Amino acid sequence: MIAEAWPPVPPRIPEAEVGFGEPQAVGGASTVYTVLGQRKSLLYKRYSEPHVAAELDRLVSKYSGMAPKAAAYARTHLAWPVAAVCDGDQVVGVLVVRAGQEFHVTLSASRTRVRDFNFLLYEKRAEKLGVERATDRQKVELLRDLVDVLSWLDERGLVHEDLAAHNILWRLDPPSVFVLDCDSLRSLAESSKQPLYTTVDWTDPRVLTNDVDRPDGASTSYVLGLLAARTLVSPYWHPGDTLPADRFPAALTQMVARAHGPAEDRPSLPEWGRALDGALAQTTGTVVEPASVGDPDATKRADHVAFLVGLTVGVALAVFVLVRFV
Repeated sequence: MIAEAWPPVPPRIPEAEVGFGEPQAVGGASTVYTVLGQRKSLLYKRYSEPHVAAELDRLVSKYSGMAPKAAAYARTHLAWPVAAVCDGDQVVGVLVVRAGQEFHVTLSASRTRVRDFNFLLYEKRAEKLGVERATDRQKVELLRDLVDVLSWLDERGLVHEDLAAHNILWRLDPPSVFVLDCDSLRSLAESSKQPLYTTVDWTDPRVLTNDVDRPDGASTSYVLGLLAARTLVSPYWHPGDTLPADRFPAALTQMVARAHGPAEDRPSLPEWGRALDGALAQTTGTVVEPASVGDPDATKRADHVAFLVGLTVGVALAVFVLVRFV
């Protein structure tokens, strides 16, 4: 096996030396550009406002200090920031690893997009665009792989502050995920002065009501509960809705209920891992239609709009934090 070549990059680099091309995506807080030359396996995310330098430097430093095996894991599973981009003394952007083709999909209109969890949630619409559907068992395997990635971060004292469907890519051969937007990783041991950007429908209510300043480990468990229910039951599922026994693995029912209860009782990542292992024995290799949740007429009206909005926003927000091309 030939060792992977990876472009050398200093932890800080002047913007004039980046060598970036045309804009690929424009969001409210940043614009994303391709990077030219030897660093084409990276993307340049340029912030609309200068970033808190010390916080980004810490993430970059964590990557540069990793052993080769850990660094390879990060590049395979996480859109890790590898260099802060500077204009004088200000940090104006970040270089991140670019998504591999295995996490992309070519739609029926010959447009290439990242394959994020919105394609799993709104799978009937996605299928019409030419996206393969996953079986229930494959969905559980994807969730299990996500727990492994989040556990890897947790072991390093890190939490993802905007864990949401559009920030998780997936593939089926083998079933595996890649987490995007990793410049929003935060050390649980440190406070942050950086503005918090989250996706409301995927955010722990404790954060929205200011009971806690920023997402924490309990917030991660809350999102895992949403992902399990919305992926296996319906994209319109919300805490308090029914989890149909004939559709939802029994091993996960209490996990979801706990995940949306008091923070101190929410399942840990090891508990999620064990429950998903149990759920693998309770799911099949067949494609199952989404269950009806809530008002059927409202669901039908919302389906088309929700999918298109989710896909468009997901692409716009996610494209700049992708993994490498193979």
